[in-house]
Amino acid sequence: MGRETLRFTDEQIEQANSVNIISYARDAGYPIKQVSAKAYKIEGYGGLYVHSDGHKWNWFSQGKGGGTIQFVMEMEGKTWVEAIKQLIGIAPDALPYVAAKMPEDEPIKGEFILPEKNKTYKHIFAYLIKTRGIEKEIVYDLVKKGKVYENKYKSCVFVGYDKKGEAKYASIRSTNTTGKSFRCDVKNSDKAYPFCVEGDGDTLCVFESPIDLMSYLTLLKKYKVKDFNNPCISLGGVAIKPLDYYLQEHLNISNIMLCLDNDEAGHFSCQQIRDKHRDKYKILRHLPKGKDFNEDLISLLEESKALHVGETQADEYGEDEAAIEMF
Repeated sequence: MGRETLRFTDEQIEQANSVNIISYARDAGYPIKQVSAKAYKIEGYGGLYVHSDGHKWNWFSQGKGGGTIQFVMEMEGKTWVEAIKQLIGIAPDALPYVAAKMPEDEPIKGEFILPEKNKTYKHIFAYLIKTRGIEKEIVYDLVKKGKVYENKYKSCVFVGYDKKGEAKYASIRSTNTTGKSFRCDVKNSDKAYPFCVEGDGDTLCVFESPIDLMSYLTLLKKYKVKDFNNPCISLGGVAIKPLDYYLQEHLNISNIMLCLDNDEAGHFSCQQIRDKHRDKYKILRHLPKGKDFNEDLISLLEESKALHVGETQADEYGEDEAAIEMF
C-alpha cells in the first residue's frame, strides 16, 4: 500500500476527496434523501447519513464514517487506490450540486402571532399529565409562566421567548390519542428562540421536543434526583440554530448534555453538534433506554403500576455513569 500511495500527488488525493458525496451518490443511483437542513440519508443502509455539505458521512449502525474516498471504498468495496482512480476520473463540473433548502433555512417573513388561546386547559392537562405521564407540578409551572397553553383546537402550544420576554417561537402538538398526531411550528416562528426551562447550572441539557424535556424533568423527580438546576432547551427537532443562539447568549455554559432521541437522526445530530462545539465545550450524552425520554417515562410508570412500586427507584438518571457518558 505504501508504494501504491506514491501513485497519487497530494493534489490528486485532494481532488478525489473534494468530490461531493451527495452528488456522487445520486449519480451512482443510491437512494439518497434530504431529511433535515443538515443531513441526507441513504435509505436501505441502516442509518447511513451524509452531511449537507457533501463532504462527510456517518454509518451509525456500522460505526463507520469519513470523507468521499472512504465512502467509495465502503459502498463499492474498492481499495484506497481504486477509489481515488475512480474519483479523479470525474470531471470537476460533472456532478453539479445545489443543496435543497429546508423550511428552517427560509428567512422569517411577516409578523409572528401566537395561536388563539382556548378558554380551558383541560385537554392539554389530560394529554400531558395522564397520557404522557408528566408530573403535574411541572406542567402547571410551565403553564403559569406562559410557556405552555391550549389553543382553540385543543392542541398544546409550546412557546419560546427572547431575553425581553417577548414570544418569538411556538410549536403546536395535537392532543389526540388516536389516529395520526399533528405537529408543526407556528408561521413566522424564529427557531433561534427555543422552548426553554431556565437554570443556573453550567450544563445545558438539549432535547428534541418539549415533551421529551418535560419527561426528563419528571424522571429526575421519580428517581429523587435533587438539586438539578441546569437549563434545558428543546431544538424543535434536530435544528442546531436554537443551540447556537442559546450558547451565544449564555456565556456561563461550559458543558453540553445531549439528550436527543435514540435513533438514527438523533445520533447524527449529536455527531454534528459534537464536531462543531467540542473545542469549546465538554460534550456529554444522556442516551434514553428507549427511543426518547417520554418512552422511558411511560415504561417506568407502567412497570411501577404492574409491580405496585412507589417512587423508590435507584438514582439512575443522576450519577449513573452508564446512562451519562462522555461523548
